[in-house]
Amino acid sequence: MKADKVTLGCYPRDDVSWVKDGRIREGSATVSVRQADGSLKPAGEVTLGDLGVLKPDVEVGGELVIELRARFESAVFNRRVSFIASGDESSDVFVSAVGPGAHAEPKAGLFKRTRYSGFEFGVLVMAATTEQGTRVSSTSGPLVDHGPGHGVAAPSSS
Repeated sequence: MKADKVTLGCYPRDDVSWVKDGRIREGSATVSVRQADGSLKPAGEVTLGDLGVLKPDVEVGGELVIELRARFESAVFNRRVSFIASGDESSDVFVSAVGPGAHAEPKAGLFKRTRYSGFEFGVLVMAATTEQGTRVSSTSGPLVDHGPGHGVAAPSSS
């Protein structure tokens, strides 16, 4: 098998402006790569607002495991998502997120930047596939619409 780099970034990044409602919004994603012996090797972490990307080395066909955690006020959301490296960065682009969801507010202000209420946090992954996220293709706007089972999780019981 050939080694390849999966590209992983925080979602949403800098293109989303949350309404200034004083609510707590936090998110982090811990990334691990499955080793031949079945163990998970830490590959890094991204947090809400990160502008950089991670590029862990994963063999094509190898597994990338991501632990998503988000907090919106007192509600905590957790999710574990598995991706399989495909090596196809042009076609395999997915978002997987947790949170109660977000919706666009009417555009206002001098620059008419879209602002969002609610909250969701997750990862954008390129060159890997999953059935636990939303495929990004011809999507307009900075947030991806999630359908049932497409990544927006219910609050954890903890």
